[in-house]
Amino acid sequence: MSYVDNAQASYEHAIERVPEGVRVYLPILPVMSLVGVFILYPIAQAIYSSFFDKDLLSPAEAEFVGLANYAEIWTSETIHQVLWNTFVWVAVGSIAAIVLGFLMGWLLYEKLPFTSVASAIVLIPWVLPRVVGASIWQFMFGGSQGIINELLVQLGVIDEYIVMLGSTELSLWPPIVGMIWRLAPLFALLTLTSLQGIDEHLYEAARMDGATPWEQFRYITLPMMRYNLAIGFLLMLIYNIRNFSMVWVMTKGGPGVSSSTLPVMIYRTAFVDFNVGLASALSMLLFVVLLVFSYYYIQVYDKVQGEF
Repeated sequence: MSYVDNAQASYEHAIERVPEGVRVYLPILPVMSLVGVFILYPIAQAIYSSFFDKDLLSPAEAEFVGLANYAEIWTSETIHQVLWNTFVWVAVGSIAAIVLGFLMGWLLYEKLPFTSVASAIVLIPWVLPRVVGASIWQFMFGGSQGIINELLVQLGVIDEYIVMLGSTELSLWPPIVGMIWRLAPLFALLTLTSLQGIDEHLYEAARMDGATPWEQFRYITLPMMRYNLAIGFLLMLIYNIRNFSMVWVMTKGGPGVSSSTLPVMIYRTAFVDFNVGLASALSMLLFVVLLVFSYYYIQVYDKVQGEF
């Protein structure tokens, strides 16, 4: 008997000694091990750390404080400001990107001249590395040298240059513009593929029945695209909530916390202020929000799969 045959026989003998109820899980054991090490363990560690006053520079001196970190989230005006910034960031950025992306996708679907070239150009913001895109917008919104300031002055919208990235009132909006620029092409592509999947015979039948363009859009286009639009909307929310690079590269969350979002504050709390306990509590808040949106994303996705 060869070495391979001996190994095979030994393996089969070992498998026979494993109970049937456990044997069925053996093929997924490697994957579950990776999930446990790289996903479940970090989550458990974050939950554990959130109950401690823990300094990153001296983790051995951690002091158990119970729910004090979560109470600070509830009472801190600074954190409330960051949560409000996050809401504005997600709501405005997602809705504007969806509307702009839908219009872009519709124009691409209409097969205007140079549509193939336009499709490639439209995707450039999405395929660019995040840091590169954020750096471009940081330069464009720069104080006296940024093209945005120069354009607004030339158009007469403002009388003098405004340091937008250094203003507590305006610093959140340049990253939002950059995020809209990045995400709109993704939704445009989703819109284009959704429109291409609608049977043209439906529109022909509607036109023969005297349906107006608005009625065709309302009763054919939107119903046929509803699940794809819902998936795209949820993806936008999930992506925006956890986005870090655009704000960090452009403003680092400042001045103060005027442009900080939840991911940026988690990073600053953990790696600038070295407060691991509060950062872990904030991470748990972000985790719960993402879990809720992910649940609804899966629900919508299952409905789409069930219909096709």
